[in-house]
Amino acid sequence: MKNKLKIPITVTVLLMSIMMIHSFSPKEDVFHTEKIKVALRAIGNKLLLKNNDSTSLVLPIKEVSDHKFELSFQKELTIDPEDLVAIIDVEFKKTGLPDNYITEVIHCETKEVSYSYEILGPIKETEISCLGRKLPVSCYTIQLIMLKEETPSLYSTMGNMYTLSLLVLLIIVITSTTLFKKKDLEKNQIVSSNQIILGTLIFYPDQQKLNKDQTEISLTTKESELLAIFAQYPNQIVKREQLIKQVWEDNGVIVGRSLDMFISKLRKKLGKDSEVKIVNVHGVGYKLETTNSKQ
Repeated sequence: MKNKLKIPITVTVLLMSIMMIHSFSPKEDVFHTEKIKVALRAIGNKLLLKNNDSTSLVLPIKEVSDHKFELSFQKELTIDPEDLVAIIDVEFKKTGLPDNYITEVIHCETKEVSYSYEILGPIKETEISCLGRKLPVSCYTIQLIMLKEETPSLYSTMGNMYTLSLLVLLIIVITSTTLFKKKDLEKNQIVSSNQIILGTLIFYPDQQKLNKDQTEISLTTKESELLAIFAQYPNQIVKREQLIKQVWEDNGVIVGRSLDMFISKLRKKLGKDSEVKIVNVHGVGYKLETTNSKQ
């Protein structure tokens, strides 16, 4: 028994050591507010020039909340998604801003999202939808949500090799633990029959997976928790505050990345099933729209 306890205790100590390094290391943002405003003004100017408009104004850039910025215009304009994606990419690179963000084009009157996309790394056009489909002339605002990334300055100067060594050791220990316990897990594992029908999808919350046409799609813990909440309230608006509280705060975890990013990843895994989709209710939260939902 004592020998069996040594491995879990060692893993726990190593994990706590890494968490302490992260907790006490000073953090530094990888972008600056003023740089974003400069980039957005340049983006607005280029979009107006694409509309053959060299006289109307780009209105003052607003920081509507932490890491969310709004670009608006004096006059109506048309927006070509292909131009929008390319212009933002060029200006962000020119200004030295990170390529982790969400772009939303919002109609001024309806407040609906007319077009949106997410960038997590270098742009791949095949991953961006609706390129080549112009938005009609109207009043639009463009919101940029910067997906915050924090880099521990302690690691950047002296901790990289130490961290790498710990990670390698952890992999070895965890692999050893898995081999020792594999047979016991196979005997004792209980597979829950709990399932939720969402359109043509079958959601297994306990197993953190989706099934569609006999194809299995794995979900992360956070994705599964978010989808479970949406499944409780089909075709109803779930507020952002409720999602953040139930998935993160109630578990004593501080949200380190944007909720929008997790929603975007979950949308991709739900696929293009017209019977199931997560809709953004601007300024309020999200809604899972489905024609069929039962447990």
